[in-house]
Amino acid sequence: MKAVSPEDDDDGLPVIGPASKVQRVLERYNTAPEALENARPNSVGLLRLFGPGMVLEMSATEPQVRQIMVTMTDEGFAFPVLARLCREQRWALMDPETGQRLRFGGA
Repeated sequence: MKAVSPEDDDDGLPVIGPASKVQRVLERYNTAPEALENARPNSVGLLRLFGPGMVLEMSATEPQVRQIMVTMTDEGFAFPVLARLCREQRWALMDPETGQRLRFGGA
C-alpha cells in the first residue's frame, strides 16, 4: 500500500508520513499492534499491526513511511477495510509481483 495521487503514474514511492502518524491513521480502521508491548518495532525495525483479516508491516527506522506490506489472512474481512482505507486516504494497493496498482475513487 502506498500514498499516491490518482493522477500520478510514475514508479516512485511517495511519502505516506511518519510511522507515528500512519499508525494513528490506521487505528481508525481497527488496525493496531496486537498488544502494548508490541507497539515498538521488532529486531529488524518493522512495526507489525493487526487489522480485520490482515497483518500490516511498515518500517519504523526511516523518518518517513513510503510503503506498507499487507498480508491478508481473511480476504473477506480485509478487502472492504483496505478499499475504504485507500479511498479515504487516497492511497493505492500495489501488487509487488506485477507492479499493478489498484486504485479506489476519492472519498
